[in-house]
Amino acid sequence: MTWRPPLSEHLNDRNISLPPSRFRLFILIYWLILGIVLVAMWTLLYCGILPIDAVSLSSAGTPVQALYLAPFSHKIPQHLLANTLTFFLLGITLTIITVLFRKLDSRFYLCPFIACILFVTILPFSFSTALLLVPGLQLVDIVGFSGIVSAVLGMTIVTIAYAVWKNFESCRFFIGMLLISAVVFLLFPLAEIQNPSPLVPNTAHQIGLVYGVLITWLIGAALTTNSKKRAYLYLSALLAALLLPIIIFGITVLL
Repeated sequence: MTWRPPLSEHLNDRNISLPPSRFRLFILIYWLILGIVLVAMWTLLYCGILPIDAVSLSSAGTPVQALYLAPFSHKIPQHLLANTLTFFLLGITLTIITVLFRKLDSRFYLCPFIACILFVTILPFSFSTALLLVPGLQLVDIVGFSGIVSAVLGMTIVTIAYAVWKNFESCRFFIGMLLISAVVFLLFPLAEIQNPSPLVPNTAHQIGLVYGVLITWLIGAALTTNSKKRAYLYLSALLAALLLPIIIFGITVLL
């Protein structure tokens, strides 16, 4: 029997779906597990079991493991509490959307489902390397989940836009999504004005937002398009967006 990857199965069977009830259960389990991970990482740092240098991003030098662990680490409990509360509020928002918009195509729920998986697998590497590559940005022991939280915010924006316009490839959806995202993107620096010494530079929040919007839109477009060629195009763009900063950062380190 020849094995076929799930992507191949999806591209040949347009009836693949994820029921809303299973999506809500996934969101609940996903948020609880990540909450436990965040508290555990903070405990290790607070007790001195894990040194901050081993899990933080610094322009002067960043350990390889920190590229993944930095987004899940926090120095102080206030930072952890703020990120955790915001993260859970976004989870509640996504659950409410699935209740309010019952008539959405069930394939739609695969979009945030896959995005959530990417947010805890490859995105931490992409996010960390992209932040380290920003010209003129000096990072010193940067940690925090707010970049991933911003990505979830971006995913929520795309989810709401799809619930309203119901077509990932329509001009109205694309313009609406861009306008909402642009407003949120431009509002991030206001937090830095009120807090001139933030724990995490707002550039990190903006990068997270852009990644969340881009990932969710490309996945949604690939899942719902009627063209197999466009599906591969969207997925290729997604792969490039995730891998490009990692590759560029690796080259700069080697040079």
